Amino acid sequence: MIQLRSALLALVMVATIAFAGLGFAPAAQAETYTSAQKAQIEIFVPSVQDLRDQLPEIESYIANKRWREIQTFVHGPLGELRERLSRVSRRLKGSDRTTAEAAAKDLFKHLVAMDEFAGQFDYKRAGNEYLAAVKAFDQFLSVVPQ
Repeated sequence: MIQLRSALLALVMVATIAFAGLGFAPAAQAETYTSAQKAQIEIFVPSVQDLRDQLPEIESYIANKRWREIQTFVHGPLGELRERLSRVSRRLKGSDRTTAEAAAKDLFKHLVAMDEFAGQFDYKRAGNEYLAAVKAFDQFLSVVPQ
């Protein structure tokens, strides 16, 4: 009897997990923005996009093992990145804001690590952190309304 009860409990748990994981939960709706809200966000996006467009410079510095330039770039042009991303993310709504803040946090984590590995002349790990930083930056930009 105890085995039957355990088996039924396990079956109910599996069914519950399956229903929740297969999308039977309510679908999340995309955030909507008024034109005024979009205009407020669009004020800050070009400066963020400019920094994103400059990231390939770091890739060439890594490829050429120009460690000092990597560190200078992270502390120089990218030094304002946190403030700029914050200006944008503060104006986002709900899940967009949460996603943007998580992506920004991830981006900064990778930039700090890349700076550290550049200081250690570690080509492979600096390169991996660069790629992860680009991915996080693109994740941030993907939630910004167009």
